[in-house]
Amino acid sequence: MRQLHRQAFVIPGAKAFGHYTVVCCEDCGFVYADDIPPQPVQDDYYESSGRHLHAAKVPAGLAEAHKAFFDFITAHLPRLAKEAAILDIGSSMGHFLNLFRQSGHRNLLGLEPSAAASELAKETYDIEVVPAALEDFQPGKRFSLISMCGVLEHLVALDEALGRMDGLLAQDGHVFIAVPDAGSFGAQPPREPFLEFALEHINFFTGDSLDNLFGKHGLKRVAAVSQWNDFYANRYLLVLYARGEKRQWITDPQGAESVARYVRLSQEVLSSVAQKIAVLADSGVPLIVWGAGSLAQRLCATTRLPECNLLAFVDSNVQLLGSKMLDIPIHAPGWIDGHRDASILVASYVYGKEIRDRLSADFDWKAPIILI
Repeated sequence: MRQLHRQAFVIPGAKAFGHYTVVCCEDCGFVYADDIPPQPVQDDYYESSGRHLHAAKVPAGLAEAHKAFFDFITAHLPRLAKEAAILDIGSSMGHFLNLFRQSGHRNLLGLEPSAAASELAKETYDIEVVPAALEDFQPGKRFSLISMCGVLEHLVALDEALGRMDGLLAQDGHVFIAVPDAGSFGAQPPREPFLEFALEHINFFTGDSLDNLFGKHGLKRVAAVSQWNDFYANRYLLVLYARGEKRQWITDPQGAESVARYVRLSQEVLSSVAQKIAVLADSGVPLIVWGAGSLAQRLCATTRLPECNLLAFVDSNVQLLGSKMLDIPIHAPGWIDGHRDASILVASYVYGKEIRDRLSADFDWKAPIILI
């Protein structure tokens, strides 16, 4: 394997910096993260972050993406019967399945390890979500459509997951996959540097590497598109697979080339951000960081942010509240009211302007607000 990048980050609650190494297979070209925690640790991080729980307020970008996924499926499977059994693996609390429910489908089932997601799915959409891991799932029936939206990029055991498809998929069924399109990573400078290298993203698929994986398990591509998402400023691969013959893999140089370009472009964007943070570190001004998610976790490990006069992180994600990062507490946004002399660094590209507007409207904030 060949190393392409070493990504460092800080995990809320952890005492030390973490990292993983982005590498590519020198035989087939598949790009993935090495030196990663085992799947149970990955699952614990995902569960504790609460990213899959949104109650009735679905983030605009997620709703937009799910609608695009749904439209792709219905365009390519116009005869999918209303009584067809549909399984969404990694269903969160049922946002995506609810689009099928709204269109008249009723034979719906989600799979998500989180018990909280299962409860919210029932309360919010009246959709059944089984709180179990894929390896423990025994539904006793087969499905006409199996969807995995933003799932495969998280999985340590890809072959084991794909091996379950034979027992879950109906003979004439289809599998829908949505993953970040690694073949497009280096196409243009990213809005957010190293966005694609979040801790929980450990597999980086192109169309060919995805076909290699599914072809190994006897599934063939029947439709595919690379689709732009304005909200997150990246592209997703949307692919439908059906049963076919097992096939040999082909070498895919595109992934490594694209990721290598992405690393160079991200480093250029990060350099500009690092300069802003260096000014804050040198000034010694009291600083609050709004945002304790993936971006802040990377900035803590790749810039001089730990050298700043940090008072606290604040975040709206209730799952993070009460924990610490760099031994600095993470508070709810209301905490800032008692620290009006502090500057605020907004560690979010997606919600940056919205947070700035909230600081003005809700807090009448007069101290400096620094957008990344």
